[in-house]
Amino acid sequence: MLRQSLIAARRCIAIAAWDIHSRLELVRPDPGDGWPTAFGDLLTRLLDLRHELEIFILLWDYAPIYALEREPLFFGEVPWHKDAKKRHPRLHFILDDQHPLLGSQHQKLVLIDGALAWSGGFDISKWRWDSEAHRADEPRRRDPDGDPYPPFHDLQLLLDGAAARALGELFAERWARAGGGVPSVLQAQGSHHSVDTEARSDPWPESLEPLLREQAIGIARTLPRFKEYAEVREVEQLYLDMIAAARELIYIENQYLTSRAVADALRCSLSRPEGPQILIILPRETGHWLEQHTMDLIRARLLNELQSVDQHGRLHCVYPDLPALGDDCLMVHAKLMITDDRVLRLGSSNLSNRSMGLDSECDLCLIGESEAARTQIQQLRRRLLGMFLWRSPEEVAHIEQDAGAVASGTASARWGRALARLLDDEQPPKRAEAGDERLYLRVLEPELDPEWNRQLPDERLIDPDRSLSPDWVGDVVVGDELEPQARWRALFGIGLVLAFLVLAALWRWTPVGDWLEPQRLAETARTLTHSAWGVPIVLTAFVIASLVAVPVTLLILVTTLVFDPLLGALIALVASAIAAVGGYGIGHYTGAKTAKKRLGGRLGELRERLTKGGIFTVVTLRIVPVAPFAVLNLLAGALQVRFRDYVLGTLIGMAPGVIAMALFSEGLLKLLGRTDMRSLALVVGAVVLGGGLLWLGHRMLRKHV
Repeated sequence: MLRQSLIAARRCIAIAAWDIHSRLELVRPDPGDGWPTAFGDLLTRLLDLRHELEIFILLWDYAPIYALEREPLFFGEVPWHKDAKKRHPRLHFILDDQHPLLGSQHQKLVLIDGALAWSGGFDISKWRWDSEAHRADEPRRRDPDGDPYPPFHDLQLLLDGAAARALGELFAERWARAGGGVPSVLQAQGSHHSVDTEARSDPWPESLEPLLREQAIGIARTLPRFKEYAEVREVEQLYLDMIAAARELIYIENQYLTSRAVADALRCSLSRPEGPQILIILPRETGHWLEQHTMDLIRARLLNELQSVDQHGRLHCVYPDLPALGDDCLMVHAKLMITDDRVLRLGSSNLSNRSMGLDSECDLCLIGESEAARTQIQQLRRRLLGMFLWRSPEEVAHIEQDAGAVASGTASARWGRALARLLDDEQPPKRAEAGDERLYLRVLEPELDPEWNRQLPDERLIDPDRSLSPDWVGDVVVGDELEPQARWRALFGIGLVLAFLVLAALWRWTPVGDWLEPQRLAETARTLTHSAWGVPIVLTAFVIASLVAVPVTLLILVTTLVFDPLLGALIALVASAIAAVGGYGIGHYTGAKTAKKRLGGRLGELRERLTKGGIFTVVTLRIVPVAPFAVLNLLAGALQVRFRDYVLGTLIGMAPGVIAMALFSEGLLKLLGRTDMRSLALVVGAVVLGGGLLWLGHRMLRKHV
């Protein structure tokens, strides 16, 4: 269908994507109509033949973790090469990096001549093609390299008219935000006149019958707060509104279930004595090993919570099972919700935290105000449910009508009987035959590995709903209840200023200032470096100084200045670990009994977070320090944080900072070895500039989060 729309384009094709692949075969087999079947070849042919056509591709500037899965943009014959000189002059391409740290451009749009728009969960990527049958032995389901991959289920909505033009305006705004300006051909997409007079071909696929005509469409977006742009959380609000308003049935297909906001809304619905049946279809596994031990584990946590409040048996969470696949599973990638067979939403957003506030998303929503519209929504749901149950839509309708014929009970209760019939009757045997080509729905049992569950931190750190500012990470890890009051902030600031004044006086008017003489520092460094006692002296001094609350960053810098970078970094890391153990021991010896007696309120919650968070939580606290090094050591000991987790987390979390400090100190030591004022001025200037940039970066980060 998409290929037909692209072929019909005359003036403009605009594509927003999370991923694309030029060698994706759009149709299989080749229909023999003379047009290329590979996506990139088709775009190139269209540009060659249609001299008024312009193509705009907005692709997420993806994270390095996905590099091996993506088509390289530097080599080969990729038509949207990163080098503009190697692209067709009318193919405009932008890698979109205008999003917060860890965020992504996740909208999936294809716009044709301002007259037609595709929007949903699909990317034009290498592991997306499949047929509706989702057969295990589908020979056409191969990636561009010829390798087979498991079945893939997704949905897309096709629109024309005013709704398509509105999506065109959304694309133009995103294009401008990414640095492409607003080209005239995109500006024209918002003009109804331009569509009527200049579009010379209807891009709507001839073989596709519209679901509805003259239907109002709502557009819900997620746009993160970034730079001067305000945050938009329409996607999240639409989920919450739909769940709260549902009375009979909530039907969901999604890749993830990790959103805390959505889980809370579902929990509220399930806790009511009267409420809708909730059917959630998820993949058995969301991806490879890493996702299984993060996103799937968070999903299991939330499902356990939902099951604990489901006292009325209204929650049905299932996954599609195709026994012929063996250990592989069908990927549910659709992002669909239907409530009461009246409200339909479909788009790019997952039921994950990041889709609510970190990634850019676009969902479409329509409300069945008329009987005809409600019938079409109902038929779509029955078609999808029947596909997963190996039944026709008519069979699904017959079972639902039989269950509804029983007069007793509410509409929700009748839906409960219908789902029980549909799901229980279709449960496969525990040991289905390997050659069984049927598709089943199995109950998804949340499996929590105790050790992995203990190590995995708060789900907001793995699946954040906003960018990770230091303050926000501290609130998540330690708890926002520990945020100091304004008067304590003021007292701390005053104390810090006084401390700096005292230090300045000491350096200026006492012999202490002589310690900073460059020649003396260099001689001291050479003495310790060549002395057999150098390492023990530095280790001892480091530990003692840290225990009396000398900033650990300063101690690391001094250690790496004294020794060469590699040895200095190793000594600093070992000393940090010893100091952490020492502080931990002191805290445990002096404060454990008191903490044990007072494990309530703030202290109890902090202990809960630290002791259950495991190594990852300690690593996070070391990378994004929410308390001074010495204070955190004492607190961890007093609260009896697991010793192994604390030591390993300290080593892992402090290693990046220590290495960075060692690299910086190598150049700094060379400058300190010179006695001229110009070098000293350069050092002071670099320190002031670095501190200023850090302060400014922190302010900007807080402003844009």
